[in-house]
Amino acid sequence: MRIYENFRTVLRENWRTYLLLNLVVYGTLIVTMIVTPLIPGMYELGLNNVEAFLEAPGSSIVVDAYASGSIVKATLLTFLANLLFAALLTTTLPSLGIPFFGVVATLGRAVFIGMPFSPTSSEEAMMVIISSPVLLIEFQAYVLAMLGSVILWQSTFGYRRRELPSAWAGYRAGIRDNIRLYPLIVVVLIGIALIEAFTYNFLH
Repeated sequence: MRIYENFRTVLRENWRTYLLLNLVVYGTLIVTMIVTPLIPGMYELGLNNVEAFLEAPGSSIVVDAYASGSIVKATLLTFLANLLFAALLTTTLPSLGIPFFGVVATLGRAVFIGMPFSPTSSEEAMMVIISSPVLLIEFQAYVLAMLGSVILWQSTFGYRRRELPSAWAGYRAGIRDNIRLYPLIVVVLIGIALIEAFTYNFLH
């Protein structure tokens, strides 16, 4: 499949950057979860941030979909929310104009999620362990979007390394690489949305 080959080519050409970004993002997530209980008020701040986020107009629609018990509706809205907000609107699109913005956005997301996920008891620790595979896989989509933002500006500023005639040519090549990454981002987010919807429906 050409889509798969295009994705493999991008990763193969940028595998060192990809591995480094994984270490930085998951390291930030883990460190945040460890540090949060040690800093007074940090856990509560994380909970308040999540509560405010879930009460926002767009997020409340997703919450209502879960409450309705419809797996299809919950899956679709979760996927769209993660794709449009987390991947496109706060990572990829701003990075088109602000160099490496996706790095800041993704690390900020790791801190934002790591704070309320930090276990404060043995029971919460067990829940975090149980839910961690879903969280780790979901973040892989955001790491790929983050990788795209890095590739874009590496290609722009380092266009000579890619044997391209100008920075503009490097920029366009970086956008093409971003597009090649998105099919897997979509697949990951669909799978995670489906798992989250089924899990919530099963537990409730």
